Amino acid sequence: MTLTQVLVIAAAFIIAGIAKGAIGMGLPPIALGIMSFAVPMESALALMVVPTMVTNLWQAVYGRGFAVLMRRFWTMAAASIVGLMIVALAFGSLGSHGATAWVGVILVIYSALALTAWRPHVPRSAERWANPLVGLASGAVAGATGVAAVPFLPYMQSLDMNRHELVQALGVMFIFIIGALTLALAIKGAFDTANLIGAIVVIAPTMAGVWIGQKTRHAVTPETFRRVFLIGMFAIGLQMASSLL
Repeated sequence: MTLTQVLVIAAAFIIAGIAKGAIGMGLPPIALGIMSFAVPMESALALMVVPTMVTNLWQAVYGRGFAVLMRRFWTMAAASIVGLMIVALAFGSLGSHGATAWVGVILVIYSALALTAWRPHVPRSAERWANPLVGLASGAVAGATGVAAVPFLPYMQSLDMNRHELVQALGVMFIFIIGALTLALAIKGAFDTANLIGAIVVIAPTMAGVWIGQKTRHAVTPETFRRVFLIGMFAIGLQMASSLL
């Protein structure tokens, strides 16, 4: 690996870590997008596995609400695993570019609307039946596309949570969805252990970025965070949908 590749990889995970710490999402698309300038995609994907799981675990347990959020969203998490494993193992291959692109389109449309005066809101009373349905649908989408995003990202942004609860709740969901996705990929023989050392090494710059992002999140107002979150969702959606252009 050349010095240029090492520097690009380090920069990719620091920047992606900042986004992850600040808004709770965006690590894979941002890191992969930056690494694509200097690193083959197969190697970049292999480097993503360990830091993604580590940051999701940290995001879920960082703060005081982990147990409360687990009780609130366990049906969504369990249903997402069921949906993902059924789709990933029973129907074709993971990561269809066309399906992933349309997931991006949905994120773009939702975030663009939410950045206007429209304020989507799901009442707490609806969560009992909505959580498992959203979880099942989210798992199925992730099983077909390899991307954990829809519909649980827009759904959770519409719930009655402050910005810190939202980021932590996203971490809880990412643990289960990405964990199930990793298991499905492993069953399909998609991983090459040759890059595991590199994946472990990039944990350090990733967590440095996460720390910076978390400090930034605590420094901004709730409305500023909301706008940054939605802009981040919009940008990620655009990146995912770019293959349609």
